[in-house]
Amino acid sequence: MSAEQLLYPRGRIALANGDLVDCTNVKIDHTNNAKQVHTIAKKGAGITQGNEETTVSFDLVVSENGPERDWIAYLKRGLIKQIRLKLPGLTITVNGMVKQSSIDMPLDDAIKQSITFIGHTTD
Repeated sequence: MSAEQLLYPRGRIALANGDLVDCTNVKIDHTNNAKQVHTIAKKGAGITQGNEETTVSFDLVVSENGPERDWIAYLKRGLIKQIRLKLPGLTITVNGMVKQSSIDMPLDDAIKQSITFIGHTTD
C-alpha cells in the first residue's frame, strides 16, 4: 500500500536512573578490531579478531540550570558508568568511562558540550 507511512521514532540515551533530556545527537561505534592475516605462501590467509571496543559520542545543550551531569568530574575521577541506548525493539548497554569532554560556547547559539564515552557492550 503506497499510502502507508512508517513512523520513525527517536531513540533515547540513558545514564543511571534516567534519560539524558538535554542530549541532541548520539553516535555509537562498535569494532572487533579484526585483522587480515597473511602468510608467506598466501595473501589473505585468514582473519583474526582483536579486542572488541565501543565508543559512544553525544552532544548536549546546556540550559541556565547547568549541565545535567557533572561530565568533567566523571572524566577526572575515571568513574565507571553504564550508558543505555534505547532504540525501538533494542537496548544497547555500554559499561565504560568518559574519555573526553569538550565545551563550545558560540556567540549566537546555546552552549554545547560534547562527550566521548569508551567501554564495552554487554551481551
